[in-house]
Parts: sequence; C-alpha cells; structure tokens
Amino acid sequence: MVKLVIDQAEGLRRLVARHTTRIVAVVGSAPEAGQTSVALNLASALAHYGQDVVLADESGHAAPALGLTLRGDIHDVLAGRVSSDAIRVHTRDNVVLVPVAHRHPERIDPSGALPLLTMGEPDIVVIDCTRAGAVLSPLAAQAHEVMVVLGREPASITGAYSWIKQAHFDYARAQFRVLVNRAEDIEARVVCRNLATTASHYLAVSLELAGHVPVDRQVMRARHLMRTVVDAFPMAPAAVAYRQLAAQVMHWPLAMRETGPAALGADRGSELVHDVGALSAHTV
Repeated sequence: MVKLVIDQAEGLRRLVARHTTRIVAVVGSAPEAGQTSVALNLASALAHYGQDVVLADESGHAAPALGLTLRGDIHDVLAGRVSSDAIRVHTRDNVVLVPVAHRHPERIDPSGALPLLTMGEPDIVVIDCTRAGAVLSPLAAQAHEVMVVLGREPASITGAYSWIKQAHFDYARAQFRVLVNRAEDIEARVVCRNLATTASHYLAVSLELAGHVPVDRQVMRARHLMRTVVDAFPMAPAAVAYRQLAAQVMHWPLAMRETGPAALGADRGSELVHDVGALSAHTV
C-alpha cells in the first residue's frame, strides 16, 4: 500500500513537471492588417509578464522592423550551413527572435523546425506567419491557436472570413481567435459578433474575440524607432491593450495541435461567394 502511494505521488510530480510550449500563429486578413506589429508587440508584452518567448519570424518582416542583423535562418540550420545558436537573436524586449526561412517558409519541415523553436522549453512561441503559398505553412499549421488580425473595414472583415473559411476546410480547424486592430472596444465587439454569427451559421466554426488594439500614434513613433510600442511607450493605449491581450493568451486553454491539411472537398467557389455575401449583409 505504501509502495502504491509513493508510485502515485511520483507520477503526479512527473505530470506537474511536464512542460508544454504554447504555440500561437498570428495571421493577417490582409497585408495592411498589422499582423507583424501585433506579433512583435504580443511577444514583447508576454516577455513583460516574465514569459520565456520565442518569436518565429516566418514573414521576414519582424527582424527588419526591429533593425536586427541576421546570420541565417532555420532553413540554413537544417541544411547544415549554420548552428542553431547562430540564428537566435535576442531583442531588447527579452524576446528570442528566430528567422524561419524568408525565401520559402512553406518548404520547412515542422518535424525539424519545431525542436529548434522549442529548444530550452520556452513558455510560448509566437509565429509571425507568411502570406506566401498555402493558407498556413506546415509549421504554422502545428500551432495550438490561430489568431486572425483584421481591421474594422468591410474589406478586411470579408477577407478575414474568406481566410478562415479556407483554413477551416484545409486544416479542419474549428476554432479561431480574432483580434481587431486599430479599433475601439465597441467596434471590435460588433465586428467579432457579426463575423462569428456568419462563421457559425455557414461553417460551424467558433470565433472568439481575443481583443482589440486602439488607434494610437505612439505605435507609428515606436516603429520609426525600430521598437515595439510596449517597450518604447509602455503607458500608451496600444501598449496597455497588448499587455491585456498577453494576460489572456497566457491563460487560454491549451488546445490540441492540428497535424496538417485536411482533404479538400469539392469545388467551394459558389459557396464562398454566398457566404461572403451573407457576411457583407451582416456588417454593412
């Protein structure tokens, strides 16, 4: 009996000690949605809370935004040209930035890339996703959470719906987070409610509002300084919003990771037009 109790206690200790790195993919509904800015500031805000954060620069825009000099990327590591330590760049925000593959991120094998990103068991990996090729790269498709960044403009909203629809059918994802950029709280809630109603009705997909980032001139000033607004102007409204977002991200339930694209169904062109038309009717 004593032996059984000891074995159970040891098993519990091992269970508690088990560490899972949370992976969040940040995608934009359009190039002007502000995806890279969101990824950079979210990573900075998470580090502000003491999280060990890795930012996977898949878009190729994050490192230049901070004025960082790179010595290679994950593609170079996997090809044996550089060491894994050589490509890891520490930012002033206490975030480790790792460039994925600026040329062809869609060709990166996640079985080789993920161990490089999760080296040292960070608390969270934020992926600034590429917009080239498939909806999600093979690496981003492994994320626990996908957060779609969009604006309050009708074109951005319909673009987000189209992206979510394709990602749902390609990867069998049933849940997405939505962040409304450059919008106030009430506007963000209306956008998310209308988008979620349409997605639930036509796709049986769940959308949850991750948060909003208000219009803030300090964001552009920080960008000119090649810094995040969270680091440069911590009391700015946008910086406060990013810290609120980070506090939520840390407590999101850890969902199971998707393993890859689902089989594509029949032609969905006419269905997409019908759904987006319904969405426009909701949001106009």
